[in-house]
Amino acid sequence: MLIDKNTLTYMGKTKRGMPVYVNRYYAEASLKILTGLITPHQSAGFSGGRKSVVPGISGIETLQTHHSFPIRPEEAVMGIIENNVFHEEAVAAARLAGADFILNVIKNYRNEVVAAVAGDLEEAHMHGVSICEKSWVRKFDKAYDVVFVSPGSYPKDIDLHQSQKALAVAEQITKPGGTIVLVAECSHGIGKFGAIMKRAASVDVIIKDFREQGFSADHSSKAYMVARAIKKHRVILVTTGIAPAEVAEMFMEGYTSLDEAAQAALSAYEQPAILCIPYAGECIPVLASTMPAE
Repeated sequence: MLIDKNTLTYMGKTKRGMPVYVNRYYAEASLKILTGLITPHQSAGFSGGRKSVVPGISGIETLQTHHSFPIRPEEAVMGIIENNVFHEEAVAAARLAGADFILNVIKNYRNEVVAAVAGDLEEAHMHGVSICEKSWVRKFDKAYDVVFVSPGSYPKDIDLHQSQKALAVAEQITKPGGTIVLVAECSHGIGKFGAIMKRAASVDVIIKDFREQGFSADHSSKAYMVARAIKKHRVILVTTGIAPAEVAEMFMEGYTSLDEAAQAALSAYEQPAILCIPYAGECIPVLASTMPAE
């Protein structure tokens, strides 16, 4: 995210009116090569490809439009690209900025590279997406009462900012009003967005403020996404990096012991349907009821 306009070049506007500012050195380059990782993403559907431009080398004015409503999806959309405006606008911006060639890799849960794709911005990326889907899409017949999720070890759980991605996965497979247990070390604490959470009077205020004000440099979008999950579910955070009292300030229940958190989560049910997702940072849960007929 670049703020100093002296480091940026204006490339024009997309058809939806999003201003595109990118790093000046990239804009002036005679050969433009993008590298990246293709993995499930809660707003773009998948990372990689066009995301190396937006948000990768974009200015704050571009992100204020792209990461706000109506372009940002209101719900988590892990693995969904079709009819995803967030994805479409990133592609349009990358085309304006120019991209001669991309090289993206796909990894498994052990962080091993299992495939690489190269070539056109869209064609190569979509081929990589199809490979990624085979690794990470999991189909379920039903939503669950209690869902335990973990981002999948360091550095994916380095702080609550990064760990929230697992929370988004849980949103897609937890029953409305159900319980999400997020297990994350968070050795570096909360992240910038925590200040927004702690000073808000309620999750409704956080959601309302983001709808009205949109993306900001202090990561109001991340605060919105956490508040979105809390609005629909009971959220329990198991961590040694954030004190339970501080977790409570952010409208969640905090525990340092997984056993205690599990007891608290399950005590509200007689025979709960339970799901555990240990590598939730990349998993794409798909409900059979939402899938198109073959």
